[in-house]
Amino acid sequence: MTDIRFSSVTQCPDLHDQIATWLWGFWGNPHNYQFYRSLVVHARDDDFPLIYVAFIGDTPVGTVALWRADLLSRQDLFPWMADLYVPPEHRSKGIGSALQEYALTRAKELGYTALYLYTPLSGYYEKTGWEYVCDEVDKEGEKVRVYKKATGCHFG
Repeated sequence: MTDIRFSSVTQCPDLHDQIATWLWGFWGNPHNYQFYRSLVVHARDDDFPLIYVAFIGDTPVGTVALWRADLLSRQDLFPWMADLYVPPEHRSKGIGSALQEYALTRAKELGYTALYLYTPLSGYYEKTGWEYVCDEVDKEGEKVRVYKKATGCHFG
């Protein structure tokens, strides 16, 4: 696999529109582009929300975020890995797995012992060691699966 480097989206203001368009194009609807744009523009380096971009050379090839809350009905769980996205032309190259590992590393550096995610998918995250926690329902009423993965951070 080609070397992948990562950067905070805060260091790439010229990519804000591209990242927002990726996220909106995959999860959005005709009325909420500005929601995704706001997420990207208000990302931070020192606290949530954190959004990262993966690059191969100078080409952005994916993104992932760390959020304080993602599945709003489960605010007892945090932090969340969210918005893992790799454009179709860059899939099946290990970029999604690399983004997951980067998110876990960053969560560990921030002192968190685990990271959570939710998805309607079954089978994808298990391949990279995520542990199924439970089924939940998202705010649209859709059934989703909650996963957890330890970061390797230990206290004491």
